[in-house]
Amino acid sequence: MAAPRRTQKERREGTMAKLVDATIASLAEVGYRATSIAEICTRAGVSQGALFRHFRSRIAIVAAATQAVEQQHLATFAQFTAAGPASESALPGLVAFLRQACRSAESSAWREVMMAARTDFELRVQVAESLRRFELAILDVAQAIGGDVADPDRLGMVVLSLLHMFDSEAVTDVVVQSPEIEDARQAWAVEILKRELGL
Repeated sequence: MAAPRRTQKERREGTMAKLVDATIASLAEVGYRATSIAEICTRAGVSQGALFRHFRSRIAIVAAATQAVEQQHLATFAQFTAAGPASESALPGLVAFLRQACRSAESSAWREVMMAARTDFELRVQVAESLRRFELAILDVAQAIGGDVADPDRLGMVVLSLLHMFDSEAVTDVVVQSPEIEDARQAWAVEILKRELGL
């Protein structure tokens, strides 16, 4: 028996999802500058005309991809809130998780966009809200893992700072690997969280 035909809405959503996924993959693999309309369409197997039926410009599709990465990030970090307050024994795993999350393809795409937004005003306007929502969500995550910590805002700042550190590490690791330094940095991050959590 033949599968039922998809509705126009389902086809539209499927095409948009393919374009967004292709944009994320392109950003991660070839960078912002090389993520052209042609590159996105080739990866998605979609015509440029089809792309422009859904997105008015290259910046619009990049902004949509950034929002998709934001949602993936939030779903990933929500795992921390489900586990409740962190114990001392859980901290090494938590730090390793943060570090690995910063090395994902989605994180690479996110960094490409944020670096480009530094000098591209139109892009900055389009993606600023995604960054703001993500940073506020990290503060919520920090409160969840901190339990009754005395200063949850400070803990949030520390967790966000660790993410920025691991983001930077993920960039430099592509050029030069320094496993001894990275291992020491991870142990140091565990000690910082231990101190902030009063463990």
